[in-house]
Order: sequence, then structure tokens, then C-alpha cells
Amino acid sequence: MKDNGNISQYRSRLDQTLSSDDLVDYDKLKSLVKNQILCSSECDLHECIDNLVDRRTKEVANFLSMLRSASVTDSEASHDGWKVKQDSEEIRVMYREGPEGTPYHTLLAEGYVDGPIDVCLCISWEAELYKKWWPQTTIPTFKIATSQCLQKVRTGEQICLVRMKLSRPLSAREAVVHLFAFEYFQDGLIVVVANTISDLDSVDRSTHCYSKDEIPDVQDVVRVDLVGGFALQKVTDNRSYFRTIGNLDIKLDFIPPALINFVARQLVGGGFKLFKKEVASVAKGDEDFSKALKDPLYARIREALYSDKIPLELQDMKKNAVPLDEETRRKNDEKCPVQKVHSEIEEIEDEACEKIEYQNQDDRNIHDSPVNQIVQKPSKHENVGISPEVRQALVTLDKAISIIREYGCNLEIRTVPDTNIMSVEGETYSLQDSKSSEADKDGRNVGDFGVIPKQEFREATSYEHRDSSCSR
Repeated sequence: MKDNGNISQYRSRLDQTLSSDDLVDYDKLKSLVKNQILCSSECDLHECIDNLVDRRTKEVANFLSMLRSASVTDSEASHDGWKVKQDSEEIRVMYREGPEGTPYHTLLAEGYVDGPIDVCLCISWEAELYKKWWPQTTIPTFKIATSQCLQKVRTGEQICLVRMKLSRPLSAREAVVHLFAFEYFQDGLIVVVANTISDLDSVDRSTHCYSKDEIPDVQDVVRVDLVGGFALQKVTDNRSYFRTIGNLDIKLDFIPPALINFVARQLVGGGFKLFKKEVASVAKGDEDFSKALKDPLYARIREALYSDKIPLELQDMKKNAVPLDEETRRKNDEKCPVQKVHSEIEEIEDEACEKIEYQNQDDRNIHDSPVNQIVQKPSKHENVGISPEVRQALVTLDKAISIIREYGCNLEIRTVPDTNIMSVEGETYSLQDSKSSEADKDGRNVGDFGVIPKQEFREATSYEHRDSSCSR
């Protein structure tokens, strides 16, 4: 077996993190576990918090010890009983017999994946989506028959069921697994402890803080036992290192070497390739995993490990921002005292509310028109109301005034007595009612004064000189 540059460095860094005082000292580890449980719980845990913290701390401490046992170099691996099944630039797979006197077999796989931790954790955590990437073979048969989450205890803790179909004469195997995610963000580490629930009779809410009611009884399958889990550590924003180790009892009196090789090389090695493929698929926008990534578990990880990835514009603003000194603050306060600020805010709110009352542009024009300023300022003892007819007349008058102001005295508008004709710069137009469809279609409505097409006004402005000395 040979060490390969990057993977060896990532492995050494993980080993260093696992040997940190926070993860080795039991009391410090217990404090970390307790704080995380309290932050992740959505209900009151005062009744069982002590039992729960003790149980979870022991499980995490035991698994961290298993992870440290795999901290071996090339020369040390064979001395510790490890047999290398695969070793490449991206992954190393090893096997050894389990603890003496037990039916367990130990498998280890570690390597790196080009993807962020939250994505890697999501693919490993979401049991309902295992079928999307878990290895499945026909000869020999290995297929996922069922994978589902039975109970979500709290954020970062769940119970799931995985059932596998195997080749004859082996009957189907299943595992009811309790998963607990432990976070050590100081070194970008996520540890997931995976232990099967074998004895349902021993499960009690007072000691386990979850119920056995949702766990089904065994039916025509053999339940296997697993003690292990996996660890994920951030290398870069788009690369993560993993180490998974487990003691597995598949309930066979004798396990032939060929089966061990098949599991280590085909299932683990092939599963790693499928895992990498799924990470790339999520990066491209896999709909199922994109939805799952909205869970608070992954949001908390992104906030803790990737929150420094803010837009460059915000970084520049933050970099160029200069804090105000005391003198500048004092001068600003003198210019804008607190009471004045409050009054200005009130005025802005009043203006906003006033604007809401204008249902259309005509109402806005009425409010702003010079004619209406007289109507809007009644005496103290009068209550003046505006009828719809008067309001329409004001709109018409205001538009007429605007036209005269816009085109000045160079524009002649006159009406011929006793006729329904308006003359504009030598052109004549028929006066029509303000509700005429022709007015709506061809021109600008000026109420009782008639309809003046917009095109003709544009032509009229060609004769207008903005610097005219005519008085308005």
C-alpha cells in the first residue's frame, strides 16, 4: 500500500482533530454533546436530559475511539490486523476481524469527495433517497428493498430502516439504525454515530428519549447488528474528507473470504464511485436532494462552515467602511436630534398613506393642480365637498392649463362660435364628449374642451421655440 499526497495530508489532519483535547477529555466532550442536544431539541427535556446526555456521550466517545483506531500509516496497518482491499489516490478500503470473541467484522473506508460537507452529509443521511445511489447488483443479488426514516427524534437525530434483498439461500437482511450527528465546527468536523436497535424491549422514553412504537416487528427477515458511523471534515469549500468504520454482524455462522472481498471491493468501492456521482448530481440541481438540503441540520452546517462566502460587493463595502468617531457622532446628533428624526419619520409615513388614497393619476392631478389648492384649503368653519362633476371639470381644466404652459403662446387654440369645431394652428378638430370612444382611441381627453390628437401636438411643437420671450 502506498501513501498518496493529498489523501495522506487529509488523513493526518483528521487524525490530529480526533486527538484534540475537546474530543479526548470525556467531561469536555460531554459538555459539547449536552449543548448540542439542548440547541437541537424542540421540546422540554428536563425529565430525561441527564440520561440522554450520558447515553449519547458514551456512544460518541466509543465511536471516536473507533475512528482513532484507524489512524494508521502504511507500515502500521498490517501490525494492527488490517488487510488492505483497495488503495487509490481517492479512497482506501481495509478489513479486519472484529473484537475477539464477537461475531463482528470491521470494515473501514476513507477518502475525499469533491463536494461540500452539507451535501455529503445529506446524501448519507437521507434514508428515503438511498435507492438513488446505493450500489445494487444482480449477480450476486444485492438490492435495496426498503429504506425509510421511521422517526425523526430531533434535528440531527433519527431512526431509519434499511432492508436488503440478497441472493439465495440467504434470506433478506434489515437494520433498524439510530443515527446521531455530533458537530465539532472548530475543525470543520461532523461525526455521525450509527448503532442498530436490536432489543426493542429495552427501549424506553425515559432512558432513550424516543419511542419504540414506530419501530416495526421483525417479519420474514433477519436483523443485522451494526456499531459504527462516519466522519466528515471540511478540506476546502468544495472538497470534504470522510472516514467510515463499522463493526458488522450479518448473522452468519461462517463468512467466506469471497463474500468479504465482494463487500469490501464491489459494494464499498463501487458505492464510493456512485456516491461521488451523486454529489456531482446534487451540484447540478438534483430536485430531491435540493429539497432535502433545506432541513435545519444542513442550514446550520452551512451557516457555521460556509458563512464567510459573501458577495464581493459586500466584502468591499465592509472593507471600505470607516467607523464614525465620537466627535462625528456628536455633530450628527446635533444636526439630527432624536425628536426631529421621529417627526420626519411620521411625516414620511403620512405622505405614504396620503399617496395610497389616490386611486388614479387624475386624482393625483386634482390634488396638485393650482385650481384645487383653493378648494383644498377651506376656512376653519367650512366643510367643503367636491362633487363628481366638479372633480371632472377640475381634471379637464388642469389638463388645459398644462397644455398651454407646455406649448406657450406660439400655440393658438380657439373655437368657432356656434360650431362644434376647435382650431389649432390652422387645423380644425371636431369637439366630442369626454367619454367618446374616438377620444380614447385617437387622442388625449381634455373633457368638455374637446379632443386634441397627440400627433398633431407633436407637429405643433416643431414651430415652438423654447427660448420664446412670450409671457406665459
